[in-house]
Amino acid sequence: MSNGLEADLSPFDLRVAEVIGDKGVHKDLAQQASFHGLPRFVTEYLLAKFVKKETWKQDVEKVKNRIRDLLPNPENREMIKERLLSTSEVTLIDQVDCRVDLKEGKRWARVPSLDENKVGVTPEILEQSPGLLLGGLWGTVKIRYSPDGDGGSPNHIASFTPFQIGPPDIAEFRGFRSHFSSQEWLDLMIQSAGYEPKAFPNRRVKLLILSRLIPLVERNVNLLELGPRQTGKTFLLRNVSPRVFTISGGRATPANLFVNLSTGAIGILGNRKVVVFDEIAHTNFNTEDGTISILKDFMESGQFSRGNKQFTSDAGIFLAGNIDVEGTKPHSRYRHLFEPLPDELIDTALHDRIHGYLPGWEIPKITPTSLATGIGFVTDYFGEVLVRLREDDHRQRIQDQSLEKGITKRDYVAIERLSSGLIKLLYPDGKMTPEELREVVDLSCDMRQRIHDQLVVLAPGEFHPKKIAVVAQTGDGAKPLP
Repeated sequence: MSNGLEADLSPFDLRVAEVIGDKGVHKDLAQQASFHGLPRFVTEYLLAKFVKKETWKQDVEKVKNRIRDLLPNPENREMIKERLLSTSEVTLIDQVDCRVDLKEGKRWARVPSLDENKVGVTPEILEQSPGLLLGGLWGTVKIRYSPDGDGGSPNHIASFTPFQIGPPDIAEFRGFRSHFSSQEWLDLMIQSAGYEPKAFPNRRVKLLILSRLIPLVERNVNLLELGPRQTGKTFLLRNVSPRVFTISGGRATPANLFVNLSTGAIGILGNRKVVVFDEIAHTNFNTEDGTISILKDFMESGQFSRGNKQFTSDAGIFLAGNIDVEGTKPHSRYRHLFEPLPDELIDTALHDRIHGYLPGWEIPKITPTSLATGIGFVTDYFGEVLVRLREDDHRQRIQDQSLEKGITKRDYVAIERLSSGLIKLLYPDGKMTPEELREVVDLSCDMRQRIHDQLVVLAPGEFHPKKIAVVAQTGDGAKPLP
């Protein structure tokens, strides 16, 4: 749609707009009005809140000007500090996160644009915006400088206006599902995630794309996706929720992933719902510092130990990287499909803890025509709803299915979690036919089967060929989920 909101919407988009109301945003406009320096979920929040259909061009320009005035360039950090010192007050757009220091009895905020991590913050501000304590929020922050203050820091937050929504009404979201068919809802979810449904006519491809979100809606899910370049392996998770943290190459250590023993600060896995390892082939996992051992323990149990303390986290892990292909299949030169991983991750014990392997080679490259143009859920609302759906539990419905014999406990857990996550994404109200449930479990088995098949290649003495699939009915050769 070259004219943004001036363009005619399809009958489907008009119905979506009517059903979801102010929870929706015109994705084509979000593409055109992308605000430099802000993540997608913040951009869409601003569009939904401040841009009206009738005056969208003028409104977008106003928002851009406001961002230009308040969003600091890192190169200007010292100039901002000078202005704060001279005028005693600055207003900025930034991603602010807070922590509570029980030892000092203080509440501190981190303001990246000032390179300050001890900015005072009041209980009232934290009560108004609790997300500041849950990984941080983007917003407009007013900072005051008071060198004679007795709070342990000369800087404190005078006010904070978040650019992100509060807790969503999950019952309302579930209610939206009844207005759409199974295929329409899948298209709405794909569109809300930023993709154009018409660009992916194959239902399986849409389901694979949506499966990237399973770690966000289901606790402690570990996924691997290897595929060609430019297929959007991390685009979806990176842009849909601030609860997701992306590590792009570099070094992964116990300090940044788990706990920093020097400072006592909890690492990424304790503060986020999903940790994405992008460009996994270029990520350095030093085996000498115990990172792999702790990671394997966490992937199995959701717990990790550092020093004499043990911690629990419900974070999911998403490993993403590139693999060379021949047409729509992995290149024949690979002996197994874990081969593109770094050497220290070629470990059958670790691989067995990955719940599913997404075949990224089945997903087309992302082009301009692949990006959404219709009405979808506002990304910030969408991402927060997905996190809240973690409270739902559909494992019992999966346990009523019967699987081929030879399935291990880890296979069971993987299929349960993957299927439960897919149900939340496709049928958040829990209403589905037996055929729809079978489709969900079949896809979960497919992702788990790919893990097992590679383990057979890597360690044929330990892992033997088997079929991970649903059988027609319980009987000889069939084993129900425990």
